Order: sequence, then structure tokens, then C-alpha cells
Amino acid sequence: MLADATVAFVTTLRARWRRGPLRPSWSFLFELAITLLRATVRASAGRPMLEQRAVWDALKPLPSAALRRVRRERIEAGGVPAEWFTPKAGHGERVVLYLHGGGFVFGSSATHAELITRLALAAEARVLAVEYRLTPEAVFPAALDDVVAAYRWLLSEGVRPDQLVIAGDSAGGNLTLTGLLRLRERGAPLPAGAIPICPWVDPLREGGSLIDNERFDWAPDAADARRWCAAYAGDAEPSDPLITPLRADLRGLPPLLILWGECEVLRDQVREFAEAARAAGVDVTAREYPDMVHDWMTLYAFTPEAEAAFQAMGEFARRVTEPRDPARSPSTR
Repeated sequence: MLADATVAFVTTLRARWRRGPLRPSWSFLFELAITLLRATVRASAGRPMLEQRAVWDALKPLPSAALRRVRRERIEAGGVPAEWFTPKAGHGERVVLYLHGGGFVFGSSATHAELITRLALAAEARVLAVEYRLTPEAVFPAALDDVVAAYRWLLSEGVRPDQLVIAGDSAGGNLTLTGLLRLRERGAPLPAGAIPICPWVDPLREGGSLIDNERFDWAPDAADARRWCAAYAGDAEPSDPLITPLRADLRGLPPLLILWGECEVLRDQVREFAEAARAAGVDVTAREYPDMVHDWMTLYAFTPEAEAAFQAMGEFARRVTEPRDPARSPSTR
């Protein structure tokens, strides 16, 4: 690990000396962090999925002041392993159901602890991080079933839908959206809102920003992404709207805050999804962050745009869960 960091440091230093920052707003440390992530992508590319998981799961966040501001408790949520992140300074009634990213193959509440913690603090909410079943051990719809089970468990524990927000990044952003679709399909009460972060909404996509932004982004190898999608789908068609939400009927979904980076490989598909959701009548707040890469908020220490994203998420979660005065609702005027 130290040798990799040294090589990345020298590589980044030489590159910036030759051409300056790769993007105008990138600090040396931010570019170095992206270089290190790219090295991890290269080291794991093409390997068996369980080996890839071991490589990525080793990238746990370093101890930080933020992590000391929450209490963590592992539980079973409707038979699904999960972990509570509860702000020690207090919180309201609202709850965020969080779904980590990792291509459906890796990731956990441990790898995403910093992101989950900062979301809990920004939203002034308890966050339940779901450890849904991963591929290759489990295939579609196992992860989706786990999301629905955890959501229903929260309702059974007395959490009201109008105090619930679902959020997730990357593949977890996909599950955030497909979870809404499955809940709608089954006639379950929908949450107050959802926050898809850099969501992987079209795993079948080729070209466009997948190629144009490859020189900026650290996101995993395109061949690996296709392999993960095929493994996750199992016997189902990858074009199924519950795997590829860009192809879904989006009518009736709750308010969405969609965040993505200008320089990430998923940019085009997320832009298209935001437009499709608006066209379907969904209340969409879409935020594209200049110069940012996939899941940039996980690089909190290296760019102020990470804090801006958490502030946006916190404000959205508080707004959609605000108590509504029945006397002011249109139906009672």
C-alpha cells in the first residue's frame, strides 16, 4: 500500500508539473486521491469478483472526527443485516435508509462509513445502512428484496413514510430507484423522498461520457462493469426496468435529489434519467457538480465540493420530511 501511494504521489507530481491540474479546480491532494483509486481499479481489473471485493473492501475510511460524532449499532432489519448511524448530538424523527455502492459486488457500511456518517450529520437523522446481498453469491432480485424488507421493517417499527428518505450511491443509487419502483409496484407507501447519488441507471450504456470522461474519472473498468451487471442480472434480462431504471415508467415517484459529477463516466445516463423523471412529472432537483468525478463526496478531505454535496443532501432530507400543516394543504382550502 505504501509503495502504491509513493508511485501515485510521484506520478501525480510529474503530471501536474508537465500540464498543471487535470481539471481547473483539482487540488494536488484531490488528484492524488483519484490517481490512487485508479491504481486500485487497475489492480483489481479482470480478477475474480470475490478477489475484487477483497481489494475494494480494504479501502476503509481512516479514523476521523466525524466518525466519532455518531453511535453505530449492528442489527437485523427484517432479516437483513444492517447498521444504525445515530448522531450523538441528537436527531429528529426522520430516518434515511442508505444503500452503499460497489457495482453490486462489493461495499458495506464499513467502506462507506464516512459518507454515511456525514449524511446522518447533515440530515440530522438516523441512518440505517443496509448490508444487502452481493453478487456473485446472490443475483437479482436478492439485493432488491433486501432493500424492500429493510424498508418494510422500518415501517413496522413505527417509522412513518413521510419521515423516511431512501439514499444510495452508484449501484446503491440504482437500488434506491429500483426500490421505489418495487415499492410502487407492490402498493406500499412510498417515502418522502429519495437521493440517488451518481446512480448507475443504465448498465447497458456504451459510448458518450463512458469514453469522454475516462481520462478524468476513477470509476471501475467498463469491461468489469458489464461483467458485474451480467452476473447481478442472473437469469433476468439486464434491460428489465428493475435493473435498468432508465427504462422504467417513473410516474408517481416521490421527490428526487439527484447528484452527479461533470467528469464522471456515468454523467450522460444520469442527465438523461433526470430529464426522464421530470418528463414523467416527478419533482426532481438535479445537481451536476463541475469538475467532480464519481462519488467525489467519499474524498471529503480533498475537495470542498464534498461538503457542498452533503449540505444539499441534508437540506433536501429536512425539507421533504418537514411536518405539513393540514390547514394549508390544497385539499382543505
